[in-house]
Amino acid sequence: MKRIILLAALFCGMTAFAQQESVRVPSGYQGFLEEGNCWHFTSDLSSTISLSTTHGFYFNGNMYVGIGAGWEHNAEYSMVPFYAAVRYLFTNQKAVSPVVGVRVGSYASSDGGGYADLSVGVRFASKRDFAVNMAVAVSYFDELEYDVRDWYTDAAGHQVTRWTTKKVNPSGISLRIGIEW
Repeated sequence: MKRIILLAALFCGMTAFAQQESVRVPSGYQGFLEEGNCWHFTSDLSSTISLSTTHGFYFNGNMYVGIGAGWEHNAEYSMVPFYAAVRYLFTNQKAVSPVVGVRVGSYASSDGGGYADLSVGVRFASKRDFAVNMAVAVSYFDELEYDVRDWYTDAAGHQVTRWTTKKVNPSGISLRIGIEW
């Protein structure tokens, strides 16, 4: 509930902030830091918290190309995606602008695999070299394999540890909020 209240307050503040007439057109180096929550398409996984950073360049004020890394974590597993990112900013001279982004790469975990991500969102720009981004993203991950430790009591009453391999599909839909500098 606190997160929803925080997002609503941030949205209202950024909407009031967006009444400014001129903003800085992005050019050159830009960095992004985003936090998100992913709700998986399969029902047997809990939601995942993600943190990612992307660094690259705006080439014409609208097109951004960069590389990045992230960290995805929930109670069952963690993984580190590495990716190339492309973003397109529709109106770079306005304080509020729609933005579309694509990430393609792979992830490191116990076995690794492919990663792809499509996001649609809104960018709230300032007169300076700073912006706040909010987006909804659909993420695809190859099937993830990880080891789970399980304890059971054998016939003699001893606690025994056994390892089993679990396969899951961590693909899902995310809500992200981040900053751009």
